[in-house]
Amino acid sequence: MLDFNKLAPQIAGLEGASFAEKAEHQEALLGACEAFEKAAVDSSAFVDKLCRNAENVLWPLSVPLQNLKTTTDCPEYNGAVTVIGVDGSQIMPSHHEVHACYLLNIGIAAISYNSAHKAILDSRPTLFHRQEDIYPLVDRRRLHIDELYVSLERNILELQTLAELSVAHQAKGLDVVALVDGSLIPWSVEKLSDRYKNAFLQRMKDALEVFRAYRIPLIGYLSNSRAADVVNTLRVSICPYEQSECRRHCGDLNEEDFPCSRIWPLPDRLLYGKSLDVWQCSGAFVSAASVAKSFSYDQSICFAYMNVSSEVARLEFPRWLQATPDLFEFALSAVRSQVRKGMGYPVCLAEAHNQAVIRGADRDRFFQLMTNQMVDLGISRVSVSPKEIRKRRGFV
Repeated sequence: MLDFNKLAPQIAGLEGASFAEKAEHQEALLGACEAFEKAAVDSSAFVDKLCRNAENVLWPLSVPLQNLKTTTDCPEYNGAVTVIGVDGSQIMPSHHEVHACYLLNIGIAAISYNSAHKAILDSRPTLFHRQEDIYPLVDRRRLHIDELYVSLERNILELQTLAELSVAHQAKGLDVVALVDGSLIPWSVEKLSDRYKNAFLQRMKDALEVFRAYRIPLIGYLSNSRAADVVNTLRVSICPYEQSECRRHCGDLNEEDFPCSRIWPLPDRLLYGKSLDVWQCSGAFVSAASVAKSFSYDQSICFAYMNVSSEVARLEFPRWLQATPDLFEFALSAVRSQVRKGMGYPVCLAEAHNQAVIRGADRDRFFQLMTNQMVDLGISRVSVSPKEIRKRRGFV
């Protein structure tokens, strides 16, 4: 249990730290705004410089697809539309429980507006309990799965479920916009083996291809994003060297001492909070993350920022959608309507989260059902580990 008497003095120290951090952010923000304005004067020259230096810097450089100062007004869409959102949660495997299985629960919210179709709020639990689930074969070796692996499997199941539902609703003659909570870029897959990464990316490409083939807008919605892709590109524009060769010029420095770090660390959303009016969307960028380079041209992941009044949200989408102006504007307008209806966050994603969440009582009932089934099967000595027993009961 927490000793709040000991914790309170540490919490009291937050005020001073937050003030200093805010002052540093303000200085970095001013520098980033100046760099943004300067780079926007000649976007072509800026893009050329990014391309020349992309291989020499220590971070990926996303490329703007439009002038840096391009903005799009997003009128609210009041026509007939079906917005489908998915979110997921999991019960992790534990060798202290009666069975080292894991559970993925996908929450679904399909809401039709100005249509006779009713809203669908549902969840799809999937149990993984076989030996090949718990110890999957990767590179001819059995992998001991962890939270990273389970989270990636949840992400791909969310995308596959969203693709399936979107196609099914479109087949009913409905105009569909598909939203997923979080990034479309599978950042963490690079931490696993090449064979698993390749297999995962192929599954993801197959799911993304469904949206492209059926021309269904797909948006990844990120609230309070920490991404700094745009700020990192601006660091190249203020680099004092003709060629931004980080290892040669700054290899003996900590990153905070790089000349370009006067605008870092700073999330993009703070930068765009200064330049976007409410319900405006920034120009699009194509991500240069190494894992994103695995996708085809049409599937490559792009991003933009939208001022949704309560915050500046990051939106991610496939390149084919950005290259289809009417469909892209339709998707942005649907996002605006969802955020307004959700009072600051897309209502379909909020409802999908509510369907996906697994509470403590749900987890306890799940393992009780597992215990009952194992007893019915005649498995002897069905119990949790001694450690788990002591954690639950205590000694005092």
